[in-house]
Amino acid sequence: MDASNKPFQKRGSNFGRNNNRARMNKHASSSKALIKDESELDALLSKTKVPLILILDCIQDPHNLGACLRTANGAGVDAVIIPKDKAAPVTETAIAISCGGASHTPIFRVTNLARTIDNLKKLNIWIAGTSDHLGTQDLYETDLTGPLALVMGSEAKGLRQLTQKKCDFLISFKMAGFVECLNVSVATGVCLFEIARQRKVKTA
Repeated sequence: MDASNKPFQKRGSNFGRNNNRARMNKHASSSKALIKDESELDALLSKTKVPLILILDCIQDPHNLGACLRTANGAGVDAVIIPKDKAAPVTETAIAISCGGASHTPIFRVTNLARTIDNLKKLNIWIAGTSDHLGTQDLYETDLTGPLALVMGSEAKGLRQLTQKKCDFLISFKMAGFVECLNVSVATGVCLFEIARQRKVKTA
């Protein structure tokens, strides 16, 4: 068949996938997720000298969840915490999109996120929330090298009010163009790799 006669195939955000199956990716992994019971969190953190935790506050899209898990593993996150309710579960789609991140970074699904944050504070872990408009500290000007939990909000609403109140401070970064904010998985990557960069500089 002549290439010029081939039917046009539209490409876009849903190209090659549907709501039940992730688009094929050469890095994709079909392994099981490393789901841990929340009672095991303290024991894991006690073995970590300077913990870095990612908290996802009610992410709705399994593709975003999978992308965040992939980034978390790439940035060296010690644990990912997500609420059991009002959040996307760790589905096969999320696992595939994570490209192995969901299988190699411990994931804790907790009943009460606010209580979990309070417990992290008792372990001297700082809670850094993110906000497009309410952030009082610039990502690149804030010391993020100590024990830290980074909290990312949901796609539509950001951090829930109670979660936001539990944060020790809110960070943001400036946008240079017309768009006001980034996709949550992209923003997670920006923040986590800035934290990783700062930590590398400090230990160099």
